[in-house]
Amino acid sequence: MMKIKESLEDFIVSEVAEIFPEGKGEFSLYLLKKYNISTWDALGKIAKFIRISMNSIGFGGLKDKKAIAQQFITIKNGPKKDIKTKEFELIYLGQTTKPMSKDLLLGNRFEIRVKNFRVEPKRLDKEIELVKKYGLANYFDDQRFGSVKTSKEFAAKEIIKGNYEKALYLMFAEASPVEIEKNRKLRDCLKKHWGDFKKCLEFAKLSWEKNLFQFLAEHKPSKRTFKRALNLVDQEYLFFLGNAYQSFLWNEILKEILQELGLNHFKAPYLLGDLFFYREVPENKWESIKTLKLPLPSPKLRFDKNSSSIDIPKFYEKVCQKEGLENVSQLRSFIKGLVFKTYPRPAVIFPENLVWEKLTDDEVKLIFFLEKGSYATLVVKRLFYGYTHS
Repeated sequence: MMKIKESLEDFIVSEVAEIFPEGKGEFSLYLLKKYNISTWDALGKIAKFIRISMNSIGFGGLKDKKAIAQQFITIKNGPKKDIKTKEFELIYLGQTTKPMSKDLLLGNRFEIRVKNFRVEPKRLDKEIELVKKYGLANYFDDQRFGSVKTSKEFAAKEIIKGNYEKALYLMFAEASPVEIEKNRKLRDCLKKHWGDFKKCLEFAKLSWEKNLFQFLAEHKPSKRTFKRALNLVDQEYLFFLGNAYQSFLWNEILKEILQELGLNHFKAPYLLGDLFFYREVPENKWESIKTLKLPLPSPKLRFDKNSSSIDIPKFYEKVCQKEGLENVSQLRSFIKGLVFKTYPRPAVIFPENLVWEKLTDDEVKLIFFLEKGSYATLVVKRLFYGYTHS
């Protein structure tokens, strides 16, 4: 079985963005290089190091923790110098008039070492050419679903269904708004003493977590109590949980469409089951999917019936019904922060400048560029599993 991310050098990602030093402006522009640390943790340490609020830092996207990653950040009136620690470097580039944001992010360039992958060059070249011609299905990959890594269940789905206590259990005993390892004591305590929340108060790291468990400790357990407790959850965290559930539904919708089109496909495992990938697409079906954009499921979603030859609404309804929901209009709750916003996502992505080189008998390097919002690990899965099924 192929292996990636065995060491930091195996996964190198460099951000490409529309931002540059202008020689003026109130924002200091930096190249952030980070090593085995998440973007969030790196930004938190930077804020603490130079004694500023996290709100003063502008950035484009979140990069993998287990990687050597380079990305642009801005700091309002930040120090005009380099900063270096064991986990990150800040290289000062100059001043700019605008803060870094996801709107300025174009994409990322990747260099990925794939180990335990013995290849016949001609066969891999064939897969590379197929990906260049037909792209690959643009799923959300495992990184999107860290909040359900243990349980494989979605707290957002339980909130929609009114199972408020179960939602809280999934959110805090199975997952965590703080990095998983750092909040192990709270999770272990809740699993052992669920219902006796006073015993676990000391392990709550965040102020809103402490307020939530203090509230639960002081009120008699009931559906109303658990619903009120959910309104104490950080709204950004709730939005993140809702977005993870939308992403899962989106994946399932795309899988249904690919099956309906009758495309020959192979399966690749991911955290929540299997992803379906095609190798080739008949010309009479290629037009239907190469420019297809699927919006994330949302209660306010309205379909343009003339935008595609595919009957898209029926796939949303089918997937929702599999989840025990009548349709997308049921993707709503009365909990502050749990909102399901929508935006169109391309069904197919095309890695740019995709090349490979052989490093050893069982190790290759892949180099390519991807537009923002897509997952480099999907390119690896498509090539590896496509190769093994060719």
